[in-house]
Amino acid sequence: MQPLLVNHIIDQLADNNIRTYFIVTGGAIAPFVDAVGRSNKVKYYCFQHEQAAAIAAEGYYRASGKVACVLVTSGPGVQNILNGVCGCWYDSIPCLFISGQVNMNESLNSICAKPRQVGFQETPVQDMFSSCTKYSKKIMDKSNVYSIFSEALNSMMNDRLGPVLIDFPVNIQMEKIFDPFILNIKTNDRQYSDTTNINININNIITSTKRPLIILGNGARYNNNSLIEWINHTNIPFVTSWAAIDLIDHTHPLRIGSIGVYGDRLANFCVQNADLLIILGSRMDTRQTGGNPQLCSMSSTKIMVDIDEEEIKKLNERGFKIDIPIISTVKQFIERIKVKALCDEWKNIISIWKDNFGIESTRKGDIYKIMNDIQFPGNSIIICDTGATLVWAMQSINIKQGQRLFSNLGNSSMGYALPAAIGAAIATNNSVPIISISGDGGIQMNIQELITVSSLNLPITIIIVNNSGYGIIRQFQDSYFKSRYTATNSQDLFKTDNGIDFIHIGEAYNIKSIRTTSNIEISINNPVLYDIPIDPNQKIYPKLEFGNSLENMAPHLPDLHKYMLVEQIPPIIQSGWVTK
Repeated sequence: MQPLLVNHIIDQLADNNIRTYFIVTGGAIAPFVDAVGRSNKVKYYCFQHEQAAAIAAEGYYRASGKVACVLVTSGPGVQNILNGVCGCWYDSIPCLFISGQVNMNESLNSICAKPRQVGFQETPVQDMFSSCTKYSKKIMDKSNVYSIFSEALNSMMNDRLGPVLIDFPVNIQMEKIFDPFILNIKTNDRQYSDTTNINININNIITSTKRPLIILGNGARYNNNSLIEWINHTNIPFVTSWAAIDLIDHTHPLRIGSIGVYGDRLANFCVQNADLLIILGSRMDTRQTGGNPQLCSMSSTKIMVDIDEEEIKKLNERGFKIDIPIISTVKQFIERIKVKALCDEWKNIISIWKDNFGIESTRKGDIYKIMNDIQFPGNSIIICDTGATLVWAMQSINIKQGQRLFSNLGNSSMGYALPAAIGAAIATNNSVPIISISGDGGIQMNIQELITVSSLNLPITIIIVNNSGYGIIRQFQDSYFKSRYTATNSQDLFKTDNGIDFIHIGEAYNIKSIRTTSNIEISINNPVLYDIPIDPNQKIYPKLEFGNSLENMAPHLPDLHKYMLVEQIPPIIQSGWVTK
């Protein structure tokens, strides 16, 4: 049988270590899917919804560092991946998306008139995805297949990583006569902004500072051992964004906590009192700085290391002034900066703060105890959905070295955890414990993938925190809308006060299902689902309400101003929606 063009593409992608396909098939992608099924170089996995396949590809990369390819059909098929593509885009995750497209003879490109559509399920995919991918291109002829695939793959894996999309007309997929080509992904070792001329200044700043603080973001994720060695050498306390919460063991003596709107009070307090911030690979969005970035760490000199200059420009425009911008990878930066800070007095002050208000007494309620009591094995991969459940997990789980804890944080879509856990389980060949943590609202956004878990017998522990509604928005409504729980309570969502019975749902998918608030055991052999009922009024604390600076988290602690080393910004007590 004469091989098709797509057979050659699949072989070339396999030679570049892209050997896993997540698929929801359809007419316009059928030739490519058929070729995948006949290839002995790749494996494929079928999903129930394109959104889930796209999210699973993100989980696959996070768990393994390998790229998966997602195959979907035209029209509704490719439209359904937008959520997952955006998740990859905002969190800098490389993924190859290939969408089938209508025959070129039936496409808008074949006529001069401009109707909305010519071919059945035709959509302008290239334009639709151009703003949320690093590369989005429609193949117009077999002669440009090589250039498009080559450009897409190299764009995906160089500079700031991200997803790419190739729109592939079905008739070109069927081509048998073509010039063979070789695809070769080349990762550049481009040196970013040369820091040589400012090394002396940075060294002087670090050695002369009194209260330095390192902020670690996801961009610092390249080699944990090297990063830890560097931090130990600098002797500088550090905090993390949630994207970097699992970079370093939570027992590390220099670790203070995670920062932000739902972060640790002590970590935020340190940010506000520091006189030097060294920001490594964190884009410092308003979930880290608070809604008024100009109020964040007003007394500090700020050094920011990022490969994306636009992220630094953004902060300067929004009032969070970066004094020393360095366009570089974190790896390149720490290889050049080898100074040791003299800040033992600062570390002593932080210890006093920890003794007085650092152990967060405002985190009350059963869910905090439940999360703390779960014994996660040492090599676990813990994946969280969005909303209140994400916050409770991030605030409660203490990470040991070798464990992973992640979610999609830039897009942060409901329904993320389950398909991302499927991707992680496939990536690790079921060799490590995978835990999916969702709320009762989020799990339903991709609940159809329970059959994917069951049919593949993936040993995923599925934890559903069931508070009968949307807890994080209900608390938002408490602050700003006089506790009017429109569209967030059980009656509105489910027309019942009892919420959803996930036990029967799990069992219907042939998954062992248990309702409990204790004795949660992490599975390593078969999938298991835990339905954990909690008080619908369970709150998230501490939290930063809009308009406040980071030291002023609610509930406001008395006498906190006595510990401030710089002038405290007066807190805003919420009484409605804050617009200034």
